[in-house]
Amino acid sequence: MLNRINRRLWQDVLIAALTSGLLSAQMTVTGTISGSVTDPSGQAIASAKVTATSTTTSEPRTAAANEVGAFNLVALQPGTYNIRVEHPGFKTYERRGVVVSANERVALGDVALQIGDVAETVSVTAEVAQVQTDSSEHSAALTTNQITNLTARGREVVSMLRTIPGVQYQADQDSTGGSYGTGTPNIAGSFSGTNILAVDGVVSNDQGTPNVFSSVTTLDAVGEVKVLLNSYQAEYAGNGGPIVQVVTRGGTREFHGSAYEYIRNDWLNANDFFNNRNSVRRPRYRYNTFGA
Repeated sequence: MLNRINRRLWQDVLIAALTSGLLSAQMTVTGTISGSVTDPSGQAIASAKVTATSTTTSEPRTAAANEVGAFNLVALQPGTYNIRVEHPGFKTYERRGVVVSANERVALGDVALQIGDVAETVSVTAEVAQVQTDSSEHSAALTTNQITNLTARGREVVSMLRTIPGVQYQADQDSTGGSYGTGTPNIAGSFSGTNILAVDGVVSNDQGTPNVFSSVTTLDAVGEVKVLLNSYQAEYAGNGGPIVQVVTRGGTREFHGSAYEYIRNDWLNANDFFNNRNSVRRPRYRYNTFGA
């Protein structure tokens, strides 16, 4: 009887440990947009309707301002949004091109509505640089444009991290998928074994070798990379080093596709000076990276 109780106790402990590990392995990649709605005199406008519409999918997210005029749009996928604020008796406020990156808290501040017909719209087309004021985290990001236009020999996302200040230089690997993962560099002076790398919120470090990124993710599938360097939010308090958030690309409202092939071949390369002097042929060097 005692052995049976002990066995059951150990089973419960093991299940609890595995469950807590799985829960802690999931991280947040969505962002929030917050602010407050006021009238021309600075008084709060309660129940104002706030809508954030994705520019890629046209998916709307709505929220209502509370009794003090504050609103908070949560769980927004990384991307660009158009913000629309409306309330009877006031002109509609519209702001375009609000960028939300992974786990970012964008504060719009006070949105002042002008008195007028709701059919009239006040559009804000020029704004100062966006600054995250709702969090003290120190972070850096790789945008879709950087990922698309910068060259990486092995078409591997870890190679792109060296474009971020404070990341130790690491030579490109020739190809992805040739081993169990890719070694990660030291970031901001921290040992690479303290890095956490996650794809869409799921931790992808190799369990036996923490400094190895074991998820093979091609650059063509990556929409954004955000590196949390320090002073990050409470949900990451269990880690002592940087956190690399890889967010994969999402769909849009249009159907489209492409095919590609990246070719590296010794016939396209010049021979080494010393090889030429010693009549040694060019070494064989052939990689074909293709996909659709």
